[in-house]
Amino acid sequence: MTLSRRMTRGGGFEPVAPVLDRMLNGLKIEERFASAQATELWAEVIGPEVAARTRAAGVRNAELLVEVKGSVWMGHLSVLRQQYLEEINERLPDGAKLQAIRLVPMRNKEGSQLESNAR
Repeated sequence: MTLSRRMTRGGGFEPVAPVLDRMLNGLKIEERFASAQATELWAEVIGPEVAARTRAAGVRNAELLVEVKGSVWMGHLSVLRQQYLEEINERLPDGAKLQAIRLVPMRNKEGSQLESNAR
C-alpha cells in the first residue's frame, strides 16, 4: 500500500481537513445521504393506510424505488405518483431532489409481513 503525500506550495504538508473535504465532496456523500431521506419521507407523505401496503426500498440515480403489494394499489399509486414525488421533493434539500418514483410489485415475503402488520 502506498501513501500519497500532498505538499503545499511552501514545501510543507497540506492539512488533513481540506484533503478530506475534497474527497468527501467527490464522493457526494451528503447528497446521497439526503436522497436516502426520501425513503423515510415516503411513509410520511403517503400516510399509514398506503404505507401498510408499500415499502420504499431505496434511491438510485435520483429514482425512489417503491415496492407495492397488489395490482389495485399499484394502479392507484401510479395515478398519484407525481403528486407524491412533488411532496417528497418539497421536503428534500436542493442537491437531493428525486427525478422519479418507480413502482414495482412487492415480493411475497415482504407482502405477507405488511399484510399482517396492517391488520
